[in-house]
Amino acid sequence: MNQRSTWSFYNTTGAVIPCTARGDPTPIIRWETRDGNPVKDVPGLRHIRPDGSLVFPPFHADNYRQDVHAAVYRCTAANAAGVIGSRDVHVRGSKCISIVYLY
Repeated sequence: MNQRSTWSFYNTTGAVIPCTARGDPTPIIRWETRDGNPVKDVPGLRHIRPDGSLVFPPFHADNYRQDVHAAVYRCTAANAAGVIGSRDVHVRGSKCISIVYLY
């Protein structure tokens, strides 16, 4: 399971948060919100890849959403042997501010 608990990124870079687990039978990876609800794709802002990674692609600053980009997530892996979960993953997406220097 992923051990990093804070992921900060800019809207211009995005982020990929991995979640991997091994077991027999192969575990099913799932992401959930702090309150235990399953994470759903938000087109252009958040999706889960088939490998279990939670992806925040680069986005236009006007599309920033606090419930997506400043939230707490948790990864779980489950199979017949049981369920194991990661620590809370604090996501902090920030708008990149361009600075123009005049000479």
